[in-house]
Amino acid sequence: MLVLSWVIQARNLILQTSLHSSIIKYLCKKIIFKNINQFGVLLFIKIKEIQLTIFIPLIFNMPGKKHNTVKKSTQDLVIFKGKESTKDVKPEEYSFEQIDQEDKIKLLTDFRPYGSHYVLSLQLLNESLAPITTVRIKISFPLFLIITRNYPHTLYITSFEEEGLSRVNIEFDELNERSSKQINLHFAPLSLDHEGEIRTIFTYVNNKDYVRVINSNPISITLDILTINPKIIPSSYIREFSQIPGMKRAIRSLGVGRSYNNPPELYFNILEQVFLRNHLQLITKDADKKILWFFGSDLESRDDILIIGQLVSDKVEIIVSSKNHQILISFLTLLSNEFKEQVVINELVTTLDQIYDLECKYCGAILPFFPKKGEEIACSKCNYEQLVW
Repeated sequence: MLVLSWVIQARNLILQTSLHSSIIKYLCKKIIFKNINQFGVLLFIKIKEIQLTIFIPLIFNMPGKKHNTVKKSTQDLVIFKGKESTKDVKPEEYSFEQIDQEDKIKLLTDFRPYGSHYVLSLQLLNESLAPITTVRIKISFPLFLIITRNYPHTLYITSFEEEGLSRVNIEFDELNERSSKQINLHFAPLSLDHEGEIRTIFTYVNNKDYVRVINSNPISITLDILTINPKIIPSSYIREFSQIPGMKRAIRSLGVGRSYNNPPELYFNILEQVFLRNHLQLITKDADKKILWFFGSDLESRDDILIIGQLVSDKVEIIVSSKNHQILISFLTLLSNEFKEQVVINELVTTLDQIYDLECKYCGAILPFFPKKGEEIACSKCNYEQLVW
């Protein structure tokens, strides 16, 4: 009977508060009473997604006891509990095998003159959302070309000759999704009067474990024999010619290995004779500083050419300036080859292998001097230390 009295008191108290309304009257029929004791009643009311928790203090006039009446607003008695948060929706799971890689794996090639030689640039593109694996690049090129260096320098490259062609293989394990890889191979011509093609084959394993092959378009290269016309210019025009807009300049630097010191005049005289034999016009020379200036023009292209030969820091250097980069490379190849041959003919060395190209194996810059045999030299541009001979 006592508990029933408490419940009736709690219900009447709710109806007498500022929340009194037809809704409350209706809700009171839905009240769940818990924790009933002499101090109060805990009620749970749920309106759709909102749950109300109400504590109703009960004040009784118990015999022999006096109670202080504490007036509290209904707002202080109501605790709002929001709607329970829904569980996070997991994104739809997918596997790499479901990703379409068709037409999203590409090979871009570019072959162009670069300094005293040529560079083949390969760009591998993976525009898909999955990686490719077992990547292989096979390049074939004519025997009159030689690879002098590559980028990146950590590439694993194997080379060999097969069916009258030079071949190189480059391989790496993986090309990640949404990524690319740039590879540069630098080619120097060994001689002129040749033509041939460079071909590249790119293979990989796609995300469905199928081998795919991409063939690049063949790149044609022709190295013609030059026909030079001597051309007289005033020596004052040399500086002006070098500063013409669009003028290109390249250098070939050589070191002559020897077991005893040969007079530098011997190399200087050989250099002058090589220039004259190729119908270049002597403009001026400085015998003390060991510098020669020659001029001419290519008969076919009509492009003018400035040739400088010099001896500096135990190096023999040939510097060519021209607007035509193809002619520039051909001239450097022709003149440096003839100089090497004359050094052997004059018995200053016994083989061509004793004449060294002084180009940094890492960045391609010209080394500051020709070191002694077994001496390491650091490149002044990239600081890479290397052994020349």
